Amino acid sequence: MGRILHLAALLAGLGPLAAAAQPPQTQTPAPMVREAMEKLDWMVGDWRGEGWRVMPGGREEFQVDEKVRHELGGLIILVHGQGWSVAEDGSKVEGHKAFGVFSYDAYAQSYHFDAFVKEGYQTRNRPDVGDNSFRWSHPAGPGAEMRYYARLTDAGEWLETGERCEAETCVQTFEMRLKRASTE
Repeated sequence: MGRILHLAALLAGLGPLAAAAQPPQTQTPAPMVREAMEKLDWMVGDWRGEGWRVMPGGREEFQVDEKVRHELGGLIILVHGQGWSVAEDGSKVEGHKAFGVFSYDAYAQSYHFDAFVKEGYQTRNRPDVGDNSFRWSHPAGPGAEMRYYARLTDAGEWLETGERCEAETCVQTFEMRLKRASTE
């Protein structure tokens, strides 16, 4: 019994030492994250436009809406995209439907872009974020990769292109051109 009490006293005495070994709590990373996320502010708002993509049956043209919002006080940006084509009878046929989340990891000092589409595919990327632009890519099968580039043009349009690359050969498979309908 004396041995157990001695061990308990020893462990209790180590408590303050363990607490002192922890780094001091400083300011949260929120201000740094918000500052990094400001590079993507050009996207925030409602956008509408048109585009095309290559599908197994050939090239498909579509209309698209993108709704981009700040969340968590500017710590993340949510992107909701919905595209459609018009059937011969004039009805809308849903095509593209996606949801994306941009975030910034203050400790790793890197951006993340998580994208989800209605077909069940999802990707996690570390986009290269520039001034009024970003690039990202994801695997597209053995030896293949999809690469995307989105930017704000001098005319104030959101221009996004995509290409499928295998080895050194890349073929454009996607283009979307949007105009701002409103801001957040």
